[in-house]
Amino acid sequence: MSSIRTLVLLLLSALPFSAGAAVTAGDLPAGTVWYMHADLQKLRSTESGKGLAIWFDSEVGDELRDEIGIDLGQEVNSVTAYSDTTHGTVILVEGPITKKTQEKLVAMAMLEGDLDIREYGGKTYYYADGDAEHSGGSEPLDDLDDEAYFSFAIDGKAIVTSDENHMKALLDNGGRVVGSKSHDGALFVLTADVSFVQAGLMTKEFIDADDDGDWESNIVRNTEQAAVLIADHEGKIAVEAQLKSKDPKMAESIAGIVNGLISLQAFNTDLPPEIKSLIENTKVEVLGNILRINTVVDPALITTMLGD
Repeated sequence: MSSIRTLVLLLLSALPFSAGAAVTAGDLPAGTVWYMHADLQKLRSTESGKGLAIWFDSEVGDELRDEIGIDLGQEVNSVTAYSDTTHGTVILVEGPITKKTQEKLVAMAMLEGDLDIREYGGKTYYYADGDAEHSGGSEPLDDLDDEAYFSFAIDGKAIVTSDENHMKALLDNGGRVVGSKSHDGALFVLTADVSFVQAGLMTKEFIDADDDGDWESNIVRNTEQAAVLIADHEGKIAVEAQLKSKDPKMAESIAGIVNGLISLQAFNTDLPPEIKSLIENTKVEVLGNILRINTVVDPALITTMLGD
């Protein structure tokens, strides 16, 4: 594993994700193939998210503190990550990341392999050479195995890119991403007043050519986009997923299957009341080639399930 991938995974593993305002389609560059944005700060501060934040800190935060002595849960407010066809992967981590933590992460990256210290416009950034054995894959973050750049030069931000020119552009722009505002074929982005996690992708970028043609693979091949939102809704947690299908008939078929499964479980007398309530609150809608599935979950149910 390359040194920069180790650094990135350390940063990402500390979060269910990011602070700051929610991401909109106009915030992403043209050609974006996947994105993720999350709000750890809101997760900690809302009643619906507190249980998840406590669970996460006990499951992941304690391990990080014990193993590497870094409390990223207290030093990270937000993460925005995306990849586009021009610049490759970009990850922006925002929060009060201390100098001590920065030094530890740089030292750990140096132990993993060669690390060059570079300067641009009076700002320091680091270059990590690629890992030829693991580079060239099609999974998210794989391009960071070819070559990667990271910097703490912008106050309150950690920047990771797979392209040096994009690192320089972000340093020039104070770590702010220049979005496309709007364009045809843009990824759709689900938003809410209080968003915890947003994510989406262009599925064609991740289709395996060796898929054997089963039903699941057929769904993926006939889906152009997918998006997910986890948010606060009147003290509960709302979950929404949308699929943009190439064919309205495929959207209707998937909706029929999901509705059938929901109907079957509604008559299951062995289900606990809270699970039955979750199923009853799940709604499936189709508008043209867009399939929309959403539900509202009691936060206590989620923390109980995670505890089990």
